[in-house]
Amino acid sequence: MSFDNPVVDPPLLEVRGLSKVYRIFDRPGDRLKQILFGGFKRYYRDYSALEDISFSIAKGETVGIVGRNGAGKSTLLQILTGTLQETAGEVAINGRVAALLELGSGINPELTGRENVRLLTAILGLDDAETRDRMPAILAFAELGEFIDQPVKSYSSGMYVRLAFSIATCVDPDLLIVDEALSVGDVAFRNKCMRRINELRAKNVSILFVSHDLSTLQMICDRAIWLNDGRVKAIGNPVQITQDFHAFMLGGDGPDEEAVARGSLAHAGSSVPQQITEHGEFTSFRLRVVGGAEFFPGDDIAFEFALRVTEDVDGVVFGLSVYRRDGDWIIGQTNKESSVVWMPVSANETTKGVVTLKSTVLGPGEYVAAIAAYSADLSFLYAMTELNVCFSVRVAYPTWGRIIHPIVWEPRG
Repeated sequence: MSFDNPVVDPPLLEVRGLSKVYRIFDRPGDRLKQILFGGFKRYYRDYSALEDISFSIAKGETVGIVGRNGAGKSTLLQILTGTLQETAGEVAINGRVAALLELGSGINPELTGRENVRLLTAILGLDDAETRDRMPAILAFAELGEFIDQPVKSYSSGMYVRLAFSIATCVDPDLLIVDEALSVGDVAFRNKCMRRINELRAKNVSILFVSHDLSTLQMICDRAIWLNDGRVKAIGNPVQITQDFHAFMLGGDGPDEEAVARGSLAHAGSSVPQQITEHGEFTSFRLRVVGGAEFFPGDDIAFEFALRVTEDVDGVVFGLSVYRRDGDWIIGQTNKESSVVWMPVSANETTKGVVTLKSTVLGPGEYVAAIAAYSADLSFLYAMTELNVCFSVRVAYPTWGRIIHPIVWEPRG
């Protein structure tokens, strides 16, 4: 299957060149000035919430959308459901759409739960007879009991979502749009919602799913779309997209290419970013790899380094530090713990070495490394690089921990 361009034709949903621009007025009076004198001067500035968004969803496909707050996710869904007008572009939907947007969206708090069922099913195109037929299933799924005949304004947030989700999923939609609704409610109801979503997927219902729960997106989606600053940053494999997005949110948009280049320089006398001391300097610190700086759990990750000292050194100890891009210190180890001893180094000479993370257990993410050289008792620093060698770890399956530790599962009956 192609993650970038589904082969189903025609698509259930097709978005072409979609843009949404808001007018931002710095002062309340500027709105009136724009009405009166807008032909001579512009009193507003444009804010582009969405810019040239294009994608399609095939029948039966589940697509997830990720992005930081303010990326344009909710704006996009509001346009798709018809509650917001686009500035430019086209949206083509071939079927019935049911949407579960922000908490309480579409529900009238003054009406009872039962009255809201009748109202929303009518909006979704069901006649009175169809609503009567489906009412028992909707009420059973919502589990609101006697509260179904109470005004919705007395409901808790969890009860709101139960009612809205029950209606949206019991009307046989061709496309179900869900925006962060499953983040409200207890585990039991969330599991119930996930079972319903899987039932709809089995019936070939298309689903557009927005959530900050990346593990759920990895598990249920066929593709993922990453929105950033109102634009499509990437479309593809949900595992890869969510891992890249997670790394981006931790503080990096993938490996820093300039830093990778610095850290990968060969021994050619090039300068390595480092703290300045009068006792030595690293003339090289790089990944020992051909090609990119992307690894997988179980891979060996090797670093080459070279240290030139300005004085005689007896018993140098090297220390490797590896941080996640969010600043979390993951590895801090020296050759001393491994009982490896370096030969003495004379003044103005260079000693070289390789340090390898054997069969790495690092979880998916972006990492950056530094190396330092100490005296044998670790009390004196000869040289220390900056965090300038970047690499990434990826996996081809959903996982959520910071490490992928070797474990053994043993069925015992």
